[in-house]
Amino acid sequence: AGIGNMYADEALFAARIHPLRSGESLSQDEIERLHHAIQQVLLSAIGNKGASIINYYRPDGKLGTAHFQFQVAHCGGKPCPVCGTPIQRLPIRNRGSYFCPRCQPH
Repeated sequence: AGIGNMYADEALFAARIHPLRSGESLSQDEIERLHHAIQQVLLSAIGNKGASIINYYRPDGKLGTAHFQFQVAHCGGKPCPVCGTPIQRLPIRNRGSYFCPRCQPH
C-alpha cells in the first residue's frame, strides 16, 4: 500500500521532481517540498472525496471529484498548466507515471 499513483504524480509535479528520481538523490529542500506537496495533494483529495478515474465510488454511491483538480495525473498529451509542454506518460514498474518533462527535468 502507498499514497496511490495519481496522488504520487500530483505531489511530484507540485514539488517539481522527476518520477525516476530516487529518494536518496533528493536534497533537503526537495524533501521538504515533496513533504509539503504530499500533504496538500492529500488534503485536497480528502476535501474532494477522492478521485473517480475508473471505478471509484464513495460509500454513499457518489463519485469523488478530486480528479478534476489533477494537473498531470491521467492527463497524458494535455498541455502542462504551468508551461504548456505536453504531459507525458512514463511506464515505471507495471504502472504509468504522468509528468511534465520541462517542469520536472530528470
